[in-house]
Amino acid sequence: MTDVFPVVAGTDGSVRAAAAVTQAAEEAVLRDLPLRLVYGFAPLYGYTGLDPTPPADILQACEEVLHAEVDRIRNAFPGLDVSSEVIVSDPAVALVDESKKASILFVGARGLGAVRRLLLGSVSTKVATYAKCPVIVVRGQPGDPEGPIVVGVSPEVGSSEAVEFAFTEARIRGKAVRVIQSQQHAAANFEYLPETAMRVMVARRMEDVAQRSAEAFEKIKETYPDVHATLEVLNVHAVDALLDAGDEASLVVVGKHGGSVLASRLMGSVTQGVLGSAPVVAVVPKE
Repeated sequence: MTDVFPVVAGTDGSVRAAAAVTQAAEEAVLRDLPLRLVYGFAPLYGYTGLDPTPPADILQACEEVLHAEVDRIRNAFPGLDVSSEVIVSDPAVALVDESKKASILFVGARGLGAVRRLLLGSVSTKVATYAKCPVIVVRGQPGDPEGPIVVGVSPEVGSSEAVEFAFTEARIRGKAVRVIQSQQHAAANFEYLPETAMRVMVARRMEDVAQRSAEAFEKIKETYPDVHATLEVLNVHAVDALLDAGDEASLVVVGKHGGSVLASRLMGSVTQGVLGSAPVVAVVPKE
């Protein structure tokens, strides 16, 4: 029997966490999956001596916040199977651990400034970087709740998992898909190349990339014939292209690399750029 993994959402009682929980509940209903709410509360080292366990009154306050969210969701989504747990652990660590047995994980973004986010990181960034399942980071309301799902692809890296996720979400939500591929770097270099063999080689490379993208696009359309989809190959920076498209999208989907130690290498510059600005973005790991 195949294990049924729940939709998981992190919460801490904040407004943005509540928005993520609501979207997680909607996803759970659409996928006919249970919903699990998790409140990760960091151990209070130094606050109570050598024992990192938070005082009972603090744990009780966390439980009350969590129970209030459970009640809110059960009232809004009758019949939805909702469970919850307060976990005494760093919130990012707790959610990454939850991702090992989750179908999708939702987390709210607090909106740290660029410098603080770079130096300190954030729970949402850490979770999106290290999670083992797709993570949907909710920073605000989507550009257009009724709009298409936008997914960025790169033939150089391969984004099959992200594309599969985008099309699956589109089928579940009844949305269209906009597949966007950027050739900005190649196009910029091509513009300034003299009429030499190098220019011919770069032109052929751009044509080859466009052809491979079109072939991959047709293949995925055959798998999802019920999903309306378009492919756009643009000569602008990938982050700009995805954020512009995100203004009219219900969700932006990006992939990430795996296996590197540094978060910046794990995520990739495009994924980081989109994650830092798009209101609702799904980060999909490679298998």
